[in-house]
Amino acid sequence: MNDIQNNQNPALELSLTFLRNHFLGRQNPPPLPQYQDDSLLFKSMCEKTNKAAAVLIPILEKPSGLQLLLTRRADHLRSHAGQISFPGGSLEGPEETCVEAALREAQEEINLSIEQVDVIGQLGDYYTISGFRVTPVIGLIRSPVSLAPDPSEVAEIIHVPLNYLMDPKVFQLKEHQYAEFRRRYYSTYYQHHHIWGVTAGILMGLYQDLLKQQN
Repeated sequence: MNDIQNNQNPALELSLTFLRNHFLGRQNPPPLPQYQDDSLLFKSMCEKTNKAAAVLIPILEKPSGLQLLLTRRADHLRSHAGQISFPGGSLEGPEETCVEAALREAQEEINLSIEQVDVIGQLGDYYTISGFRVTPVIGLIRSPVSLAPDPSEVAEIIHVPLNYLMDPKVFQLKEHQYAEFRRRYYSTYYQHHHIWGVTAGILMGLYQDLLKQQN
């Protein structure tokens, strides 16, 4: 895992034009899995479980700048209760694509209409400790939107400035022993919300991806 916060990589100043040009201009096949310790640690396990999931990285333009929509998972859920995450979930059957799953889950979780999402690309897969291979899908959200959390899954919808999350200085690398795994994962706070683990790892994957074009 690259220690982003300790190198000279700058914060990114982003726009919708930059994001569209970056992702829609690609002529390459789907990106390779993200090369991060906390993802690759679970790669072999995920290949055995063969469980696929997708998340949406929803980016919304506001007068104050671009915002990323995250969710705080409901406190009564069996797994990852109360954690900050992207809208998303498992693929429903072999015929459903990652894009379809990400859009469906976002509609179910936060009432984000599929018609208001312009999908511009995706990041490399991220492997999780729960045995899922997660594909992040990037979507630009057309305003105005009327969002509402599904209380059975989501406690709160969180709007975070994208420029804040694309600044490596706000992230730290943490270590934690979980069973036989020694995890090294990214962690940050926005207001009182703790963003860490897979969500923070995917955000750093987005940063690394966008940095390639800026450089």
